[in-house]
Amino acid sequence: MTLQSISPVIFFSLVIGVIAGFQYFTQAYVASFAVANQPTGSAAANVGSPEGSLLFYSLYLYVQGFARFRMGYASAMAWVLFLITMLCTVLLIRTSRRWVHYAAGGFR
Repeated sequence: MTLQSISPVIFFSLVIGVIAGFQYFTQAYVASFAVANQPTGSAAANVGSPEGSLLFYSLYLYVQGFARFRMGYASAMAWVLFLITMLCTVLLIRTSRRWVHYAAGGFR
């Protein structure tokens, strides 16, 4: 099996991985609230702890919308996240014509 024959699978995995990478939330949320529940302060104040290293864009969006109730700002952030994800996906689809090779005849 050559790389050319599995290029559609690589393409699909790459697109799904890029989309999932922009939505990285659960692991950072769980880890930051495990640190935030220490007796040093409130949970909303310590999101992204230790020292903001876990403050991914989607986690910051969540904090703005649901911890600080800034729904308009969080909505604008969600639209920006959507547009960046869409732009990266369209870019991958357009460049796939050069490096993704499908079988011409198919299976018989």
